[in-house]
Amino acid sequence: MFEFIDIAFGWLMRQCYVLVDKIGFGGYALALLIFAFICQVLLFPFGIKQQKNSQKQARLRPKENVIRKKYNGRTDRASQMKMNEEIQMLYQEEHFSPFAGCLPLLIQLPIIFSLFNVIRRPLTYIVNMKDSLILKLNNFLADAQISGFKAVEGIKNIKNIDELKLLNNISSNTAEIATKFADELDSLTLPNFSLGSLDLTLVPSQVFGTTQGWLLFLIPVATFLSAYFGQKITRKFTYQPAPTAESASSMKLMNVMMPLFSGYIAFTWSASLGLYWTYRSILSVVQQILLSKMYPIPTFTE
Repeated sequence: MFEFIDIAFGWLMRQCYVLVDKIGFGGYALALLIFAFICQVLLFPFGIKQQKNSQKQARLRPKENVIRKKYNGRTDRASQMKMNEEIQMLYQEEHFSPFAGCLPLLIQLPIIFSLFNVIRRPLTYIVNMKDSLILKLNNFLADAQISGFKAVEGIKNIKNIDELKLLNNISSNTAEIATKFADELDSLTLPNFSLGSLDLTLVPSQVFGTTQGWLLFLIPVATFLSAYFGQKITRKFTYQPAPTAESASSMKLMNVMMPLFSGYIAFTWSASLGLYWTYRSILSVVQQILLSKMYPIPTFTE
């Protein structure tokens, strides 16, 4: 449905790698950082929209509190409905929608999914390898009974192929594959996924316990830490309405669960995805600090 977004970001990722390849150092890890930075810049206007909405919400908060105090202690349904009506009237008069800040997030979702899709498929978007060749390489490894590979029928199922694992095995079986697919691979340059002694095409959970596995485990840890502390720092530079006891409890749980989920995904997916997630967390914090300086949230005393 959003394949045109994949193509656009795929082209961008390829240019980032070409640039790094010309520089001669950094490999895919540096290209991924440049790609994450450019994507953050492209999404910056949505951040501005959200920050401006937070500014307006903060300015309206004292007026909203006056309405809430008027109904303080009146918990019957009629009073609560009347209070909500008055708050909604205030919002309408001030041309404010509490859901306006959600719209940029909804718009970003297909973009974010596309970014992960581009990173997950380096043969398609960096190498610019034809689908037919990807299919043949996958099925060749499946026929050779290489662990983790299953035969895929038809180009329409090409997205079911794990291109990162395929890339790793192309490198591992260089001689055999080069002999069989010499003509088709001759004009293609495979990207360098090495970060020092680490191979970013590997999945940390699958090599856990080995020397490289322990080192790769640092990436899920970095993903968790950047997400956990990133949201804490971001919250300090973002408008936060006074939470209720119930919402505060839920927030504490989410503060831990979401970073843990990020760390788990980074542990069970290719290390390159975890590295990208870490980059984005750090860049998001920098963006929010910058936005808070550009569009400061007003504060009011009692």
